[in-house]
Amino acid sequence: MKRFFLTLLCCVLCAATFAATPKGDKKPQAIIFETDMGNDIDDAMALDLLFKNMDAGNIKLLGVGVHKNNPYSKEFIDIMRCWYGYKKMPIGVNSACVTDMDCVDYCTKTCKMTDENGAPLFARSKNPKYEEAVDMYRRLLSKADDGSVVIVTVGFSTTIAQLLESQPDKYSKLTGRELVAKKVKYFSAMAGEFTIPEFAEYNVFNDLEAARTLFETSPVPIVFTPGQIGEQVQYPGASIEKDFEWGEPHPMVEAYKHYQQMPYDRPTWDVIAAYYACHPDAGCFTISQTGDVKVVGKGVTLFTPNKSGTCRYMTATPAQRQQILDYFHKVLTTRPKRMK
Repeated sequence: MKRFFLTLLCCVLCAATFAATPKGDKKPQAIIFETDMGNDIDDAMALDLLFKNMDAGNIKLLGVGVHKNNPYSKEFIDIMRCWYGYKKMPIGVNSACVTDMDCVDYCTKTCKMTDENGAPLFARSKNPKYEEAVDMYRRLLSKADDGSVVIVTVGFSTTIAQLLESQPDKYSKLTGRELVAKKVKYFSAMAGEFTIPEFAEYNVFNDLEAARTLFETSPVPIVFTPGQIGEQVQYPGASIEKDFEWGEPHPMVEAYKHYQQMPYDRPTWDVIAAYYACHPDAGCFTISQTGDVKVVGKGVTLFTPNKSGTCRYMTATPAQRQQILDYFHKVLTTRPKRMK
């Protein structure tokens, strides 16, 4: 019985968190999402969660940057923004990104889906315009209020490092590091691992120098979603199969089905990082003391406590992990605003 009431309380809390809409003078949290869309399905789930929170009025998604070297990555993001009704949301592409992962991924397969007449299954922009990612960041940040933007970065640190090292341009007389220091509240970064010894996490070892630049020289705080917490909260494939029968295809759901053979459960690394940016006070996370993060060897991240440090990382108790999963189940399965 005690366990029943605990689960019920978690459900109530997560429902209240999602339903809460900014009131009075409180503005929706401004967010920019940086992703390697296509390398893992949790990127698509994280973007879906961000759109759901935009529907609810909790956030304003200013733009999405993608650094995977696959033309279908940006096209999939375009499909997502069109499907949700946010066609004007900008997309930035890192055309100088040298990382070339598998290009026959769920983005490719989902973008190529057709209906019974052979037409594309999902609508997309007729003549999409994609900015260079760093230019997009500098443009958006230059227009933002000071200290107002949260950057959610869930892939490699490539673009963010380039942003930090960027020079003054037509958008701002500030260097990238100065611009971030003035406009960004913090980074919510899916990266690293701090409890498993000698563990080189995927997002770190794929661009070591960029990770070092971000983690060791960021002028604003970083809250890390480490590898282990994502492994501990796995979204059930059974929900993908049963909870999205809305009468029309869903690009995130179809992407999930393309990523691996169904049914399968999947860790929610990137979804947690997005959730934290939307609701940092939800009570679902245990946040470490402040410290410094160093990247050593082939991608191992070391955390050293330091009262004047700017880095923290999250863990979650079993009860908090259940609360996170309950939130994901409620929010991801909610019909988009345009369908209500």
